[in-house]
Amino acid sequence: MRHEDAWQRLPDLLDDRDDPTLLGHVRACADCQRQLFLLGRVDRLLRDEGSGRRPPHHLRWAVAAIAALVVAATILLALVVPSRSHSHVFTFRTATGRSVGHAAILHADGRNDALSLDARRIPLNPQHMFVLWAGDGRVSMRVGEFMVDNTGGCKVRLNLPATHNWSHFWVSQPDNAKAVVART
Repeated sequence: MRHEDAWQRLPDLLDDRDDPTLLGHVRACADCQRQLFLLGRVDRLLRDEGSGRRPPHHLRWAVAAIAALVVAATILLALVVPSRSHSHVFTFRTATGRSVGHAAILHADGRNDALSLDARRIPLNPQHMFVLWAGDGRVSMRVGEFMVDNTGGCKVRLNLPATHNWSHFWVSQPDNAKAVVART
């Protein structure tokens, strides 16, 4: 499940619509856990305001104790379970050597790596569209297209297969893969 899809479906978990795929994503994603916690707080506040009554004192303590237990279990799990989230950082440069961005690759899941591209001052084309490519020395692949703003800047997150050790990246014009704008 993609992070964006899970983010949109988090309110479903407040209505007891449990989806194993969604729960699996939330279990592994700290951002979604935090958002679900905040949504739950807002939902409880709205329900309490709407009913005009406050929950019993012992119920509030029980909920607080459960929340503290969940936080402690999450911290313990993060410390005990080995993490494969070491990242690789690359700098994109134009042919003249000017730095125009950075990319970081993190392990996303069993099959994917996540590439975060933070570009600044990429030389513009009329469409403001570009293509990101990846290579490992033997294989190259088109990772995806992205757009930049009027200053040549963007923040993009794309997925790559985790089956390769991607060692170099390059950005090209969308209509001409050989028209390289920047490379690592």
